Amino acid sequence: MMAFGQSELLLHFLTTLIYFLLLTLGRGKFDLSLVSLWLGAILGMFLLDLDRIIDAFWVHPEEAKIREIREIWERRGIWGVRGIWGKLQKDQQRHLIFHTVTFQVILLVLAFYILTAGGSLLGSALVMAINLHLLVDEWKNFLQIKKEVVTDWLFWQVKGLLMERYLPFYLGGVSLIFVIFSFLLRTN
Repeated sequence: MMAFGQSELLLHFLTTLIYFLLLTLGRGKFDLSLVSLWLGAILGMFLLDLDRIIDAFWVHPEEAKIREIREIWERRGIWGVRGIWGKLQKDQQRHLIFHTVTFQVILLVLAFYILTAGGSLLGSALVMAINLHLLVDEWKNFLQIKKEVVTDWLFWQVKGLLMERYLPFYLGGVSLIFVIFSFLLRTN
């Protein structure tokens, strides 16, 4: 049986691999530009989880999980990274900076700009991989956990609205925008 952090990592790896493989085949161009595409995909796959590290070590360093993480590091050194990553993934970190509707809207605007301004393929792939990672987190949690929990971590910055009611529409909307942006990336 896989640990929670490992299964989360595997899920993101497989979705990124499948998405960018389909994108590569859809582009029909097999040249040196694929290096930029795949490098952006790999970087974007991991970049979104930096907010877990920021939250754990800078925003909430006093919590018990940090003491556990430090103990893992002291006992196992670099070999404890997998355990540390699993601990960061498993803990309920609800107020993460990059896992919010505010960040997602900013990221979608940035993605649109990069995709339409003729930016680098590396940058385009990077923002699309970050968007993919966030969408996978949202849909996975929406399908496995109560709507209220997903609403809490996604919309914690937006107060006053009954967001649980609008969550399926929001997820459908950002997913549709992602698909449209995928066609823009395919033509780059």
